[in-house]
Amino acid sequence: MDRLKRSLHVPARTASPYRFTEPRWRSALVAHSGPAPAVTAAMSDFGYRTDELHGRANLPDDLAMTGPVQLLTPEGAGFLREIVHALKPCAVHNDYVVSHRLRGVEALSPFVHDMVRDSSFLRRASHLVGVPLVPHPIRDAGVQINYYEPSRTTVQAAPVAKWHRDGMNYVFTMTLSDHGEHEGGDYIYYRGHPDAFDRSREEITAAGPDHPHVRTAPFQHVGDTMFTRGSRVYHAVTPVTRGHRTTLAVSLFCPLLGDQDENRFWHSAPDDGLLRTVSNWRALRQAVRRPATYCRRESIPILPMPRTR
Repeated sequence: MDRLKRSLHVPARTASPYRFTEPRWRSALVAHSGPAPAVTAAMSDFGYRTDELHGRANLPDDLAMTGPVQLLTPEGAGFLREIVHALKPCAVHNDYVVSHRLRGVEALSPFVHDMVRDSSFLRRASHLVGVPLVPHPIRDAGVQINYYEPSRTTVQAAPVAKWHRDGMNYVFTMTLSDHGEHEGGDYIYYRGHPDAFDRSREEITAAGPDHPHVRTAPFQHVGDTMFTRGSRVYHAVTPVTRGHRTTLAVSLFCPLLGDQDENRFWHSAPDDGLLRTVSNWRALRQAVRRPATYCRRESIPILPMPRTR
């Protein structure tokens, strides 16, 4: 009922207009190598059985998490940091999951629009995960920015991402703040099956990072990126007590496994409103049924199957 009530309102798309002269996107801003990820975990490490995995016989899809990795060069991450800072006045407040965020970034930023459609960027992301990835048909949720900062009053709850799972299967979370620029704001995740989390939700929420099955993603520098199977891994962000933390979340779509996309209508309706969600849902269904048509219509490069991670 709460989701239905939220979906009946017409949410503000942005808080103010966006008037920033962006740098031009270039394929040379994609990073093709970097240090080995500190974290790499399969779905089995989170307690998933073989029959619960996505994929098919010739396309296993069992990576749960890896990172931090660099998707962009330092120059590219620096450009993106400037853009995200300039977009902050457009962000709206919403207490559904993350209190201060901006959805539909691809529609506002030409740099981001071109980045997520660049063949080098998509090839890099696909290689990390092991399946071909393209921009998600639900553009409102495809790229979003989360802004965190300390509470402005002693009675206001600290802006935080509550424990949740995403609607998206393939989520790349890029930090655009150095760790030294803030205290708190740690990306934490539950290293276990969602059923186990649901049975102990109150205990885990109370313990936070101190719970024995909760881990902290080792974000350190601008551009550090974690891939997470967002729809299947519970995660949250601890309150920021000093400074500012900003992240960009890019959610991609596997056209060969589109029928296994885990988006649910009532997951996005409270954010985007009922009518807009109907439109978004129609676009997703069309992409699932005719992925090649979707890619051609959106000028998305169709990538070959990645050979290995």
